Amino acid sequence: MDFATAPVHHVRDTLRELSLRGVTRVVASLPTLPAPDLLAAVRRLAPLVWEGTLAGLHLEGPFLSRHRCGAQSAEDVLEPGSDRSRRLLESLVQAGRPDHGGPDAQAIVAMTYAPELEGAECVERTLFAAGILPSPGHTDSTEAEFTTALQRWTGMQTLGLGLGGTGRHRRPAVTHLFNAMPGFHHRAPGPVPAALRAAARGDLRVELVADGLHVDPGVILDVLRLAPAAVCVVSDASAATDAPAGTYALGAVAIETTGNNSNTGNLSTAAPRLAGRSTLASGAAVLDGALRHLLAWGVPPELAVPAVSTTPALTLPPARRASGWVEWDWDAENGTIAPGPPAVVVPPGAPGVDGAP
Repeated sequence: MDFATAPVHHVRDTLRELSLRGVTRVVASLPTLPAPDLLAAVRRLAPLVWEGTLAGLHLEGPFLSRHRCGAQSAEDVLEPGSDRSRRLLESLVQAGRPDHGGPDAQAIVAMTYAPELEGAECVERTLFAAGILPSPGHTDSTEAEFTTALQRWTGMQTLGLGLGGTGRHRRPAVTHLFNAMPGFHHRAPGPVPAALRAAARGDLRVELVADGLHVDPGVILDVLRLAPAAVCVVSDASAATDAPAGTYALGAVAIETTGNNSNTGNLSTAAPRLAGRSTLASGAAVLDGALRHLLAWGVPPELAVPAVSTTPALTLPPARRASGWVEWDWDAENGTIAPGPPAVVVPPGAPGVDGAP
């Protein structure tokens, strides 16, 4: 199911299916779309957030680097500094805001943007004021440009633009770290080292796609050791994830899969790709599969479980975090894991749980 184009009843059906797999809180990601289509998608899905069916909306664009747009629609990428872009951003913010309610009621919880672009500061300021997290990603930024963006956020929060009443633990997260951004080089470090330092300090969180293909499992273990409280494992799933062989929609672009799902172990063909190209175009595993991967790679459960639950939940306002926890039945001898009955799987009073700060 493609969140960007599916009717609401298909969204509801998909969320029920995911809940049977233990994925009980879903933030719907919308890829870069033509501006009218993106606005229409937010208007269609925002009521599902306000009623509690969806946990929130994440907009993956449209203010992205054209050099790092990956599977996003390059024709629909916009420069943030233009009048057209400012009007679109204001319309999106308004579409995500219910008639009554402050920043905590905003349906859009995060927006991926490239912080090096001209006009990015205006995007950050608008998002913070609306209760939306700026999420750096699909970026061609240097280390200095990325660090400057982090400093801007600190200044904005100091001035009182700190996401309304959402609390000090609601920190931005980098969109799928390592993917769609410059790789690390010893003479041109790019954004990755700066992001990891900020994550280790507790100033930032980082998303990782744990399907065994987007990021090497050893790198995922290293990041978890470096910043265990900052890692958000995300599915990056699409209509083609775990789907039969064929062509599917990812917003405005066509993607395809061979039909091999991530549980077969054939990861080289499991991930969906842009139709006719080798570019990865969403994850190869739904979130329950990502948890299985983490445990199979030797990640201790005390690190794996928060990475797929409480740490990503810090994207959400506190009122949306404290429900839907699932107790997982793990057979270490056979390497199997399945969702069990609903239960709290983290200590009461832990950050982000049951309203705790």
